Amino acid sequence: MENLFIYLIKSSGLIGLFYLSYLILLRKETFFNGNRLYLLAGLITSILLPLVAFSKIVWVDSTPNTFDWTKIPTTTNIENEGFEINWYLIFVIVYSTGIAVLLIKFAFDFYSLNTILKGKTVQSQADFKFIDTNENLAPFSYFNTIVYNSTLYTALELKNILEHEKVHCEQNHTADVLVSRVFCILFWFNPLIWLYKKAIL
Repeated sequence: MENLFIYLIKSSGLIGLFYLSYLILLRKETFFNGNRLYLLAGLITSILLPLVAFSKIVWVDSTPNTFDWTKIPTTTNIENEGFEINWYLIFVIVYSTGIAVLLIKFAFDFYSLNTILKGKTVQSQADFKFIDTNENLAPFSYFNTIVYNSTLYTALELKNILEHEKVHCEQNHTADVLVSRVFCILFWFNPLIWLYKKAIL
């Protein structure tokens, strides 16, 4: 449990470092693909780098011990068996509860998405699938499927929206969303991970 705690602290620190570097150096840049790759690489590095251990062997010459241990007075220690709080156990319980809650929310969101997509008429064009729904929702893409409500927009607005969503599909932004959601579940206690997710999106 202590190793898990240390690992999460190290990973959280690296996530914060990558995010602050993004804010200072890259946020105002218009190289969106470069920013995206930097943010995703930062997440991957943050979980892998704490696993790398560096060790160094130092040889120390032993010195002869001439101390007379028999001259030390013996004492009897009386152990105080009082109530002790296992902070690592409390940490694991709280951490696991947070993960469980967010996993339930993730499953509910996936179920809601499946409900929207299920039973709808799908129109295929090139590598894309289009679903024109009657529900009052903002246009979105899910892998190569684009969902929209054509009655809410003019023909020109709808054309621009579909072109925009096609770019999301081509660049596989759904994977970005899923990766950022997984990291938010694992590092929910770190407030910077939620800002990190927003930056990726």
